[in-house]
Amino acid sequence: SSGIRHWTDDEVRALLCVWADRNIRERLKSTLRNKSIFQEMAQQMQRKYGVIRDWRQCRTKYKNLKYDYKIAKSAHAAGGSSAGSLGKYMKFFDEVEAILLDKGLENGSMEMQKRLYDGELEAGSATLSTGTSSISTGAFKGARLMKLTQDAS
Repeated sequence: SSGIRHWTDDEVRALLCVWADRNIRERLKSTLRNKSIFQEMAQQMQRKYGVIRDWRQCRTKYKNLKYDYKIAKSAHAAGGSSAGSLGKYMKFFDEVEAILLDKGLENGSMEMQKRLYDGELEAGSATLSTGTSSISTGAFKGARLMKLTQDAS
């Protein structure tokens, strides 16, 4: 397995932030030949978050996240238990569910991205609060939030 690098949590969060963009989501839903969309996602990940992954890696991770989500969802359903979090089946379950089901994305992708990145998103919430969000320390997060803030103004 030469040259294969596992995705870090920060890299996955960057992919999720780019995927959460309404334009990207709608194009992925309506297009079968989607190489250009994943090329754009890879460029956005590098430009906005400093994450360097090629379009094939992004497409593979996207497909794996969707697959893992479906498996986690069915494993949870098979368990029949309403107690317990789906997070035990999949690390980014709530984030992927929010993106796939368009939950909590009504207020625009910037707030979604902040919350996604800070790990605050709950799939059950229909809308996102625009109140204060906890900002974690770390160079990557700090740079990312500054970039988000600059983009918004």
